[in-house]
Amino acid sequence: MNHTTVHSEPVKVTSIPIDWNDTIQNKILSIYTDSDGYPIKYSRDVITGVCIDGECRLVKINLFWNLTGRYLGFELPEGEFLSKTKHVTFKPEDYDKIHNVLSEANSPLANYSIDELVPKKSTNSQGVDAVSSATIAAVLDHIVEGAVYTTYTLWHIVNGPTKREIEKLTTEKLDSDLSLKILNSINLQDQVWVLNHISAEMEMSEEFQKKLMDFISEQDIYLAERALNVLKPETISAEIQLKLGNLFKQSGFLQKRLILQKLKETDELIPELVKVLSAELNNLNGTLTKNVLDLYKLHSIKDEYTVSEVAKLLKNENRYISGQAYRYLENMKQLDKKTQKSLEKYQKRNT
Repeated sequence: MNHTTVHSEPVKVTSIPIDWNDTIQNKILSIYTDSDGYPIKYSRDVITGVCIDGECRLVKINLFWNLTGRYLGFELPEGEFLSKTKHVTFKPEDYDKIHNVLSEANSPLANYSIDELVPKKSTNSQGVDAVSSATIAAVLDHIVEGAVYTTYTLWHIVNGPTKREIEKLTTEKLDSDLSLKILNSINLQDQVWVLNHISAEMEMSEEFQKKLMDFISEQDIYLAERALNVLKPETISAEIQLKLGNLFKQSGFLQKRLILQKLKETDELIPELVKVLSAELNNLNGTLTKNVLDLYKLHSIKDEYTVSEVAKLLKNENRYISGQAYRYLENMKQLDKKTQKSLEKYQKRNT
């Protein structure tokens, strides 16, 4: 079995009928929940025919998914087995291989029909499920040799409508506590999944906010971007703005840019955040300086402290930075005498 997301022990198993759009006889999905009523994993007992050109065998297998729809593993009922062509039983290494294949959510098997992999009229002495010369080379590393049809069928069950229904059911249960449990998973796929499925209406607990800020400060820029995406304009409170400001001071270039982009979505910047950003101006490169000043222009930031900090940049040796400072200040009215003098000196040096 692959790692589960939540390591709690299930205390209840509920079976619900699902009207899946597939040909599998059993339409029941089992949901394993913990003591808080949150899903831990799902399973489905599958009975399906693995056959082609009239040569068939029923396969009975129990498939398991975690709460984000990620494949966990399979179990075979007592006496049941998987087989290749001519009903040759899987060897231990074949079971390992098919488990690894089913774990590949982005397998190239998604891009082909079974007729493309095993054309109906291209049978040979090895049987209909053999890796024939017609089998597409791109998938050879993603199938069990001699069991193309079996591999294909099971992969599409694992990654098809059942997976999507599981994702839907878990999404309906997502709240701050469950989202936090998933974010604490060691699996990157689970972390990305929950960041992509959190709704703007979800109330964020203090602990959840702290975890989100941890992700924003991560070196993994994709995770940082996904975590920031969770913060919809209406959820960026004064408290969160201040936390983003503190993160800004500690973060690298890419995280700083993402934070500034997110702050453009807010209706208003709190003075405490503006002060944090302004205090950092002298430490920023040209790109970030422009990003901060563009943010200030968007929100019409003209407080005394900010103006004085921007005025200091007029003396910066980097002409791009000094130029950005000048463009920010040039149309402002009622500048204090010191700032006005600095502005005039800059104009004389650059005319």
